[in-house]
Amino acid sequence: MTEKQERPKIFVCTKGKKCPKKGGEDVCAAIQAAAAKHDISVKGSKCLDLCKKGPVVVVSPGKRRYGRVKVSDAQAIVDSALHGTELGDLAVTSKKKK
Repeated sequence: MTEKQERPKIFVCTKGKKCPKKGGEDVCAAIQAAAAKHDISVKGSKCLDLCKKGPVVVVSPGKRRYGRVKVSDAQAIVDSALHGTELGDLAVTSKKKK
């Protein structure tokens, strides 16, 4: 018997201070379109505390964080969510210091 794999979830900062100004809404819409054929939840979210790296995307499971995401990255992010892989060129390793 195999365990049921957790459904991928993608969160895009659309309500922070900087991400909306840097295209967070457009990135969210592009990822939603790319994920439409798959069982992936894509939601706009509040600030993800990576303002200098915006627009920011978090993919779960695994809480993989991506920064400076562009609309053109949408399909690659959906593919990484489906396969559980990380996109090294967009990966963000730390949160901002408080």
